[in-house]
Amino acid sequence: MQIRLLQPGLQAGDLCLSRDNSHHLIKVLRAREDTTLVLFDGRGIEYQAVVIVADPRACLVRVQDGRAVSRESTAQTHLIQSLCLGDKMDWVVEKACELGVSSIQPVRSARSQLRLDGDRAQRRQAHWGRIACAAAAQSGRNLVPLVRPICSLDEALTAFASQPGAKTGWMLDPLAQTSLSAASLAGPLTIAIGPEAGWTDEETASALLLGFSGVRCGLRILRTETAAIVVLAAVATRHQEF
Repeated sequence: MQIRLLQPGLQAGDLCLSRDNSHHLIKVLRAREDTTLVLFDGRGIEYQAVVIVADPRACLVRVQDGRAVSRESTAQTHLIQSLCLGDKMDWVVEKACELGVSSIQPVRSARSQLRLDGDRAQRRQAHWGRIACAAAAQSGRNLVPLVRPICSLDEALTAFASQPGAKTGWMLDPLAQTSLSAASLAGPLTIAIGPEAGWTDEETASALLLGFSGVRCGLRILRTETAAIVVLAAVATRHQEF
């Protein structure tokens, strides 16, 4: 597997990698002089490069001209994910990025067991952002999905409703009449996934009022950390990516 690293500010020529990238490349990946790798800037451009000086504190690489390469999903998908406990949220962010999600909006919902505010919320958002960068690198994406600051569900729903143009919103609900395979896919898709204990009736009513449709994922009830992965894979299948 070819080494890929996210490195902002790329251009052709000799470049000293960031300290974190230098350490990861030399100490973790065991790269040496003449090792080839791919660098990408997170904005759609990737560059072939070769290690010139294998210094774990300041690795020097020679960068070739960049080229625009898109491995993005044809489905523009945005995930509203209720905060979940333990490392479940880390897993959701990583796998959603691998499956082509465009952005992730973590939200506080009425039944969310995880509560994050202030500095803790900012630190966790930064942590999820790093996971998104690593997942983009591993999966070959040249764009890094945006992990937005934590907000309330009402704020996320209102932001969706204020978007101009055609759009589709799905609120996952195991009791919904519409199945995932039959649900509308007109315009960018926003998927709202509830916490471990599910949405409240009030939250569901608010989402429907603001333009979301209730959608069910088959005959079984999925865990919150499973639902995003299933839905994104199903959407990719409907767009004939697989």
